Amino acid sequence: MLDEIALEKRPRWDNKTNKILGACREHSHRVSLDFCDLDDAVAFFASLDAKKVHLASEATVAALGSLARNPQMYNPRPVCISGTCKAETGEQHAHFLRRLLEATDNRKTDGKITYRTTCVASDGEAKRGLALALEFMKYRLSSTSPIYPLLQPLEFMNTLVGADDITPDKDYRHVFKALRSLLMRRLGINVLGFEIVPAIVKQHLHDIGLSPERLHSLLNPNDRQDVDLTYGLLKEIWILPDAPPNASPTYARARAALQLFGRLAYHLVMPYIYLKLSLREQLTHLSTAAHLLLALFTMDGAGTDFMANQTFVNIMLMIKNAFFCVAKVKIDISDEEFFLILLGTDRLEKLYGLIRTAVGTDSNFDILQLAGRASNLTEVSVILALRPEWDRGPRRLKLPAVINEQGDVSSKADHISPASWIGDVHVAGVVLHSCWINGRLKAEQIIPGANDHFERCSQIAGFDILSPFGELLVGKPDADSAFEIDPELLVQGTTDSVDDDSTANPAHSTLQPQAGEVLNDDIEDFEDVLAIHDAENPKHSPHVLVDGKQISKASLLKDLMQNRSPRLSTDRTKRVAGIAAFSNNSGLHNQITFANATGAPSLRIGNPIATLVLCEEELFLAIGQVNTIILGTQPMDSIVLDLLPDRGTKISYQIFQLISTDSVDDPSGQHDWKWSLRFESKSIHDVTGRLVYPLNPTVSNRIPGKPTYMFSSHILVTMAANIHKQLYVSTPLPKVNRSETFPYRHAGKACFHVQPDSPFGNGRGEFGHDWADSAFECTKCYPSVKISKKNYQRVLEHNGAHILFDESLPATVEPCGLCLRPFPMCKFVFQKTTGTTSARQIDWTRSTCLNPLKFQMAAAMKSSEKSPCTNHLIQCPLQCEMVIWTYNLATHYRAHHLLQTTVNIGTVYQTGSSEREWMRKIWENRQNQPTVRKMKNKKVKTPLVISDAHRSVMAFR
Repeated sequence: MLDEIALEKRPRWDNKTNKILGACREHSHRVSLDFCDLDDAVAFFASLDAKKVHLASEATVAALGSLARNPQMYNPRPVCISGTCKAETGEQHAHFLRRLLEATDNRKTDGKITYRTTCVASDGEAKRGLALALEFMKYRLSSTSPIYPLLQPLEFMNTLVGADDITPDKDYRHVFKALRSLLMRRLGINVLGFEIVPAIVKQHLHDIGLSPERLHSLLNPNDRQDVDLTYGLLKEIWILPDAPPNASPTYARARAALQLFGRLAYHLVMPYIYLKLSLREQLTHLSTAAHLLLALFTMDGAGTDFMANQTFVNIMLMIKNAFFCVAKVKIDISDEEFFLILLGTDRLEKLYGLIRTAVGTDSNFDILQLAGRASNLTEVSVILALRPEWDRGPRRLKLPAVINEQGDVSSKADHISPASWIGDVHVAGVVLHSCWINGRLKAEQIIPGANDHFERCSQIAGFDILSPFGELLVGKPDADSAFEIDPELLVQGTTDSVDDDSTANPAHSTLQPQAGEVLNDDIEDFEDVLAIHDAENPKHSPHVLVDGKQISKASLLKDLMQNRSPRLSTDRTKRVAGIAAFSNNSGLHNQITFANATGAPSLRIGNPIATLVLCEEELFLAIGQVNTIILGTQPMDSIVLDLLPDRGTKISYQIFQLISTDSVDDPSGQHDWKWSLRFESKSIHDVTGRLVYPLNPTVSNRIPGKPTYMFSSHILVTMAANIHKQLYVSTPLPKVNRSETFPYRHAGKACFHVQPDSPFGNGRGEFGHDWADSAFECTKCYPSVKISKKNYQRVLEHNGAHILFDESLPATVEPCGLCLRPFPMCKFVFQKTTGTTSARQIDWTRSTCLNPLKFQMAAAMKSSEKSPCTNHLIQCPLQCEMVIWTYNLATHYRAHHLLQTTVNIGTVYQTGSSEREWMRKIWENRQNQPTVRKMKNKKVKTPLVISDAHRSVMAFR
């Protein structure tokens, strides 16, 4: 078992080795730890100050634990305590594990008893996970291994092992807590195409009667280590009833997705908390969970949209290790019992609890204190193993039921021991192959289509439970931002707390001890005195000579360390976290919440909406479901419709897959589209609320238990045209990749296309802007010239050449440098920011240009042969608040400031001779645009065929 425990960062002198303890193992080789005189201490602290070595913030504790029923035997025996600064890489930690394993192998024989290391367990820490994979997933299970015949028939089982078939393990409580964290993930989890976001979880749990206080507790992200809360939340998910018959289709779909996630949690948790399960039933549950997880992770290409790679790997490693350990016990001791609950690191966590309470109220410790307390507790365990009659356990001999008749999980689920297990856990009657197959059959019953999916997966080379796409996932990193906790839960989870006296009120600080208070520094002094007098004839001198005086080594280290760190808080957790005794933080935060108490029409999470998206440079209508709502920076469960157009409103949604109906779906013939209860693979995030329009479609209950939405083409066509009519020119539109189901198809043709010949400005935005065009088309040239927008300099120089040399443009107009429309038809507004002209940004929401092309103002001001044009926007120098193009400056002065300036208007803004010569060449060669090179070996998609009957223009005929 391997785990870390927090340390107080201070150096200590060890009287047995005459060394300075407390340095990190990663860098301690850079300095001598021997302590013979003052110079040794000075050199050590100089290395600390230079950051060449660090004081250990945590200690890695390795312990051995027997898989026996007897509590005196299965208590952990620490064999290694090593300080770390957490700078170690996975490869370096693997080397550390290798040395540790070599040391334990050298002492595995004790008289006539030989111990075997079956697995190495740890929590979910990423670096340790990589180290475990490097060290214990090096080889394929050999066909000569005794356990090979038991495990080889298990389809999809990963068979990578280390020396002596050792396998890595993950603590099951950490796995359960990871499942709870998934339900609080900001972007939600994708369950067979449906995204479950925290707001949906809250809504469904509230609807089954959970109080707001209970919901707040279960979904409090500030308490993610509480195992009871984990059991409670997962239990509430797996007992969710079916959706009411009158529920909306999206609500019913959400309930089904939650129930499916609940089944996964049920089969993962029950083997560890239901005392009546036999070992055969436990393994069957774990097999069911493995196959459910495999299906949910791979179906519809969910992958990390469902859960993080690391979480997936940790669960699968836990399940794999359980089967491997049972196989080893069946071979080594065929008539023995095997307790699944002894796997993981829980026994090490209990040892940490004993260490913290071993010395009265001093629950913190440095590395020397940790080693001393762990050694003493180990001696106690050895004595009780030799004299079990001395071990008087708790007087309560009977553990209350962990799960009652109502299915409630008791808080005692976190205190289960082998003595309390009722089910038959003998390995003799367990057939691993049967357990694995039965688990798969149960998973196929839970997920329709899983059988066919597994058959397809079996054809993928290298496919197994740790290689769900044919490539090993162990060690693959995850994007941190994708798994952030929902900020709304973080706000709700913040509770007002009163700091300890030292933080809240400096007047009552711990600079002077209060009555009955014992300071940690006093305890350190007492322990140092004991260390000095530990032996009558100490091997190493406990003193050093400083300025002719004998000073104890322990006191010297304390004095040298005292001015290098602030006085820490006396609160245990704050002290370990390094928080000072005095703080200027108030500890209170303003909490702003929004609620729609007016009863006004509102949009809620889970409601259907209509919107416009770009697909292959064309504009299409999309129907979807709201997943998240954000107003400013505040997540919302609902928002009044009046606030949807607000600039700070952002909506995230999933696009429905719509299919055509038939007479069975709608005998009345009023609807020709329905939701297939499936979604497009990728969600759309943070879309401006202006693009979203709520819908109230007809609900069909033709299929019992699977309500769906029905739509009519003429309504959808009208909706597409109305949304398009309301768009601003600069409204950013999300892009969606073409799929087999989007854009929506009828007879193989794409439907609900927003057509260029719409009555509203060519159908290309409120002022005629073409949202889809990736090229600027100059209508002043004949024949017309198209210029790619990917290089804004080409657009600026082409239009600049028109302004300078096109005689067809009247001398009194001020053409726009981006679209050539005259002022005031085309005008610009700068954002209200300070700085130079080169730093000014265009406010596209208030500007009216048809070609809102973003460009760098500073780069546009510089002229070169490759980019000669310096036409750029400036604020009028005569303070008229107009934003004008520099090539139009003389025209602007003549039109607006003829009587305000004595400057020679002809010389207001003149291009240099080189610039003018280069611009003339551009004007003369304006028709000779470079051809776009076609990329070789690039697959060209078949162009979309647009359905004429479903164009947006049909709404106006």
